[in-house]
Amino acid sequence: MKTYKAYKFRIYPNDPQRILINKSFGCRRLVYNHYLAIIKENKYMNAKACIADYVDNLKYQYPFLTEVDSIIIRKSLFNLEDAFKRYFNKQGEYPRFKSKYSKNSYNTSAIYRKYKDKEYCNIEIDLRKRKIKLPKLKWITIRGYRKLNDIQGRIINATISREPNGKYYVSVLYELPSLTNQYVVPKMIVGLDLGIKNLITLSDNTVFENNKYIEKYEKRIKKLQRSLSRKVKRSKNYYKIKYKLAILYSKLKNARNYYLHQITKKITDEYDIVVTEKFQTKNMLQNKNLSKKIADASFYEIIRQLEYKSRFK
Repeated sequence: MKTYKAYKFRIYPNDPQRILINKSFGCRRLVYNHYLAIIKENKYMNAKACIADYVDNLKYQYPFLTEVDSIIIRKSLFNLEDAFKRYFNKQGEYPRFKSKYSKNSYNTSAIYRKYKDKEYCNIEIDLRKRKIKLPKLKWITIRGYRKLNDIQGRIINATISREPNGKYYVSVLYELPSLTNQYVVPKMIVGLDLGIKNLITLSDNTVFENNKYIEKYEKRIKKLQRSLSRKVKRSKNYYKIKYKLAILYSKLKNARNYYLHQITKKITDEYDIVVTEKFQTKNMLQNKNLSKKIADASFYEIIRQLEYKSRFK
């Protein structure tokens, strides 16, 4: 059975690289929205038909599309096809147009070639020098996983993203070597109870407090939201306040995630088996009195982190 794991790094592109990344976001969005508009006006086209039309027509209509990695264009059309498949199978809503004001990202695949008995890939990571090589962008400085000097595995793809606060990240998906089927007798087993007052209570009476990060940032967020409501939409002052809000939300998210990673790592390091009840978070969020506190506690994220950290222990 194949095992996959993603490693996310912050990247620090220089000015030419930043321009090309932003251009890649725009090209991906333009192609996606262009063919979504055609499908809405005429009839459904699969990714293969869209790619054929792009090669014959659209890339000549907009020559700047050829300046970015061609895999990005194809991936965006396959994403559009997947969105329609989910809609047809009643698993999602009708696809919507992409906005440049939301989170921007694009995905590119790893391509391997052999030359003189040596294998080369268009995506490379050098953790000792803290650099990553990406198609069209060449080498970019990265930050993250300070204690990691090497990753044993095969790169599958990379996703480059820009958060609303203006920071750039890359997530690299690896196919890891197959794990041995050696049976290990578990020594430490613990039960886990999630709550709002105490975030996690273990069966051995260990308690992890709920830091309630939303309460620490709520006043500042509300103040900026009130200020934003008084600004003229799409004005310079409107986007200044929106940028400040994005930074504040980013700080809230990072503080919460950092704490969750600390406690989930501690649990998975100390115990071999972790047992918890099955949560229906979606139903719990319908409680108007507790929805904000439940969302801040991030029950789903805790379970998700415990699952994958236990798997790669």
